[in-house]
Amino acid sequence: MAARQGKVTGFRVAVILGAALLLVTTLAGCGLFGGDRPRTVVDSAGREVTLERSPERIVSMAPSNTEILFALGLGDRVVGVTNFCNYPPEAADIEKVGDSWAPDYEKIVALEPDLVLAVGTAESQIVKDLESYGLKVFVVEAETVDEVADNVELVGRITGAVKEAEAVAGDIRSRIDAVRQKVARVTAQDRPSVFWVLDSMLWTVGPGSFVHDLITVAGGENVAASSGQAYCQFSMESLLAADPDVIIMPIIDPAAADALAANEGWESLTAVKEGRVHMIDPDIVSRPGPRIAEAIERVAAILYPEAGEDSGD
Repeated sequence: MAARQGKVTGFRVAVILGAALLLVTTLAGCGLFGGDRPRTVVDSAGREVTLERSPERIVSMAPSNTEILFALGLGDRVVGVTNFCNYPPEAADIEKVGDSWAPDYEKIVALEPDLVLAVGTAESQIVKDLESYGLKVFVVEAETVDEVADNVELVGRITGAVKEAEAVAGDIRSRIDAVRQKVARVTAQDRPSVFWVLDSMLWTVGPGSFVHDLITVAGGENVAASSGQAYCQFSMESLLAADPDVIIMPIIDPAAADALAANEGWESLTAVKEGRVHMIDPDIVSRPGPRIAEAIERVAAILYPEAGEDSGD
């Protein structure tokens, strides 16, 4: 009797194991376990995008997207980039397809991409135009610092570079969290006020812009926070009234500094008198890509030089 029960138990175990093996094989065949499989991912614009396999020919419609692709080890799949995609250096050798807002559609179509990484919204005309050519378009857009790491993971999912994306996004989050923890110790009244000057006409950034969030995360108080606009223009009178502690110029051009200095009253600003006017690489601080952690670290170093070496100049 015991022997018979043992045979029955063994038979049941064999059946269960066999069924499990069959299930795994079936799921793998359907692409649900790894491999090059169909995938549907919701992009930054809330659109469902489905690819049957990992893309081999990718066109990037923004410098930030290009940097994400290279950070994920997908540079060899990028066949087209914008005129402003200059990082990493290898991007300079890739076919140019215009810029984010004035693409060369004929050239893009000729490249036969199986994925186009665009910027904008679901209603952006360029997104619609690209899709009208039968192209697979995936929108990657960030309005906040935290969305950058999320977008890295989105690109990883749609391209199949999931593990690589998790590693890059994890590094971004940990470095940004480290800055947040440091500036959290600074009271609101002790945070330096910042004027982020885009040109000699005193255009700046406000709420709703990516850079406004960057300033806040780095521990600064944007003097244009009350503007209620992503981009606005200050008069010299309004700038004198705000009298920022720090002025940051995402410009690498001494002539721009000279043009700003020509504004009447410029020399009387606290930031100017105390030598706290800083130029910073615009490519690093203006792109919602993998270098966002470096951007925040640099801006935090400018705002709090006593906490470490100021690497922003």
